[in-house]
Amino acid sequence: MEKKSIVLAVGLFIIGGLTGAVVERFAVVPHMGTEVSLSAAESLLESVTHGQAKAEKVFPGPGGLTGIEVTLEGHPTIAFATADGKYLVAGPVLNTQGEDEAHAAMMKLGLIPKSASAATMAGKAAHADSFVLGTSGPEITAFVDPNCIFCHKFYEEAKPLIDAGKLRVRYVVVAFLKRSSGPKATAILGAKNPAIAMAENEKGFDEGTEEGGIKPAQNPGAATISAVENNTKLLSESGEMATPTLIYCDQKGEPTLVHGLDKESLQDFVAHIGNLQNGACQK
Repeated sequence: MEKKSIVLAVGLFIIGGLTGAVVERFAVVPHMGTEVSLSAAESLLESVTHGQAKAEKVFPGPGGLTGIEVTLEGHPTIAFATADGKYLVAGPVLNTQGEDEAHAAMMKLGLIPKSASAATMAGKAAHADSFVLGTSGPEITAFVDPNCIFCHKFYEEAKPLIDAGKLRVRYVVVAFLKRSSGPKATAILGAKNPAIAMAENEKGFDEGTEEGGIKPAQNPGAATISAVENNTKLLSESGEMATPTLIYCDQKGEPTLVHGLDKESLQDFVAHIGNLQNGACQK
């Protein structure tokens, strides 16, 4: 597995995502308390990653957490340690406004560039390992995690519009929400027909546990693993690890990127968007 990370949710795939550690979301409050020492952070990383990640320095984090600048296989990322130094927090760390503190810290430390523009994201998504449902109508690009309940709701609402020829959706499958997200994402992208595999995942989606219905891949190929990693890395370039992340063309023909679903119905939304094709708005 290629381990080229720019955010922890991607960078620690060796202990999360495709191979097992749980990546969680935390709602946090302003920082307070004493930071975990660098030596304690080193010990924690040694224990969790079995020596594959190195702590470079520590800094005050939100909600009593301690930020850790990490080097993983020569690539920089960050993690957070709990105040007792016993737990490593991997993935998005959300404040009460829904902003990702982990991403903000990486930008502040200069570990990642500023978020890519909607136009850049649209172009890259068009060349990502993805698949399109629908044959006519305006196109929307949707970044989805197999275990994302809001992605499931988007899929269910989009399906009748797709069947009616009023919408096309380019699905870019990512994995960061749960332990099983990676194996399920590889099961979808590694299938002979990803559209059928996606339908299986959504048909069997358990809204109570927020778990997709597809059986996780047991021995995914290296190319499929890399595709899921690259898709997830691409999502991180949007500025937020959130699903669904949608890219579409507005009425003026300008590419637009939004995180999450709007309150209005998808049918009304689709009636007022432009035409996105092959990563560019058609004016």
